[in-house]
Amino acid sequence: MRILLGVSIAAMVLASVAQPAGAAVETRKQAAQGGVVCKLTDMSLNLTVKAKATGLRNEGDTSAFIICGMESANSQEAMGTIKGLTIGLYSLNGVSASVTCTAVNGYANSTPLYSSKTLATNTNGTAATINWDASDFGGTAGNPLAQNDYWSITCNLPAKTSVGYMVTQFNVNVPAT
Repeated sequence: MRILLGVSIAAMVLASVAQPAGAAVETRKQAAQGGVVCKLTDMSLNLTVKAKATGLRNEGDTSAFIICGMESANSQEAMGTIKGLTIGLYSLNGVSASVTCTAVNGYANSTPLYSSKTLATNTNGTAATINWDASDFGGTAGNPLAQNDYWSITCNLPAKTSVGYMVTQFNVNVPAT
């Protein structure tokens, strides 16, 4: 009986340390440059898609399929959860191009959730962004993604367009100050 009581008290103390009273949730963003987090889905298909300091650029004359993803260690349940994904797309020649991207929320041997979106790149050199949140995968906007540790974005990147950046929005549990 004493052992059970001691274990129960220890568990309560550890629980209060892990999530102290008054702990807060803080929304943070992790951004990465497109040339680092994206690549061709098949390297032999196109030699004109290049990872550069300004992003993953399709400098060729035909479309190419690319895949992007970032490490999502910040989304561990005890630390926080991914709430949104963003991809920033650019025109390289000032001509608007239609880009279709599919975000996949899931992992091997699971039932992945898919959400496709299409947008036109801006002609003025600024980023056009596609954003995903839980509502795009059958959940409620503002809530975490269902399988939030596992996601990727695949795009059919038209000629003369670029993925400039990716952003993951996530919540982090922070101790009260």
